[in-house]
Amino acid sequence: MQVLTMRVPSGFVPADDDAREDIKRFPIGSVARLDFKLMRNYQFHKKYFALVDLGYQYFADSCPQQEYKGKAVLPNPTRFRKDVAIMAGFFTPTWNIKGELRVEADSISFARMSQKRFEELYSATIQALLNMVFNGERVKKWSEQELRSVCEQIEAFQ
Repeated sequence: MQVLTMRVPSGFVPADDDAREDIKRFPIGSVARLDFKLMRNYQFHKKYFALVDLGYQYFADSCPQQEYKGKAVLPNPTRFRKDVAIMAGFFTPTWNIKGELRVEADSISFARMSQKRFEELYSATIQALLNMVFNGERVKKWSEQELRSVCEQIEAFQ
């Protein structure tokens, strides 16, 4: 379990409501090992996920209903986030067991991506979403300014 905490003069406290609920799952007096990692700019991190979630919602709503071997094909938010990162140029090429070239999205974990690189990912993600989702083919065409503005508004409510 990962719980976001914030450093205060008396120690560490839950950073948000979700963290508060997670911590309640530990009985009073229980001992837990915590692995602390200093996070990138948390507000910017939330802004990135607001951007990706916005793109996903529009993408998912515009997907045609299909089946594969009798199972419904449904959009997946994790796959979408990784695909957008790949389209934004943040990937590592690799070989699969069949000998086919594949690309894997770069990790956005705090330990693996610097704040500067994460900001580059954010900007490239905007362009990828404008090119692939908000391009006027399935949903209304958006300008970069419209997309940035909506993300700012969403992030402000989180």
